[in-house]
Amino acid sequence: MTWLPSLFFLLVGIGIGYAIRWHFKDGSNDKQHLQRELAQAKFDLDQQRQEVADYFEQSRELMSQVSTSLDKANQFWNNSAQGLLGENKMAPLPSHPPQLEEHLETIEALPPNDYVKGSHGIINEPPKAANG
Repeated sequence: MTWLPSLFFLLVGIGIGYAIRWHFKDGSNDKQHLQRELAQAKFDLDQQRQEVADYFEQSRELMSQVSTSLDKANQFWNNSAQGLLGENKMAPLPSHPPQLEEHLETIEALPPNDYVKGSHGIINEPPKAANG
C-alpha cells in the first residue's frame, strides 16, 4: 500500500504539468499569431507606400506632359499671331481710361425710373368708396 500515495502524487504531478504546459502554450500561440499579423501589416503598409509613390510619380509625369503641351500651344499661338499680323502690329490699348465724370453729372440730374404705373397703396391709403 505504500505505492498508492506515490501513484496518486504522480498522477497529480502529471495533471499539474499538463495544465502549466497548456497555459504557456496558449501564450506562445498568441505571440506567434501576433507576429504573423504584424508581418502582414508591415507588408501591407510597404505595398501601400509603393502605390502612393507610383501614383505621385505618374502624376508628376502627366503634369510634365501637360506643361510641355501648354508650352507648345503657346509657341504656336505666338508664331501664328506674328505670322498673321506680319509687319502690321496691333494698335496698343489706350493708356488712359475714358473720363466718366462728365457723364455722371447728367446721369445724376435725371429722375429715378419708376416702373410702377399708378398708385398701389403702398405709401398712401387707397381712396375709400363713396357708399362705404
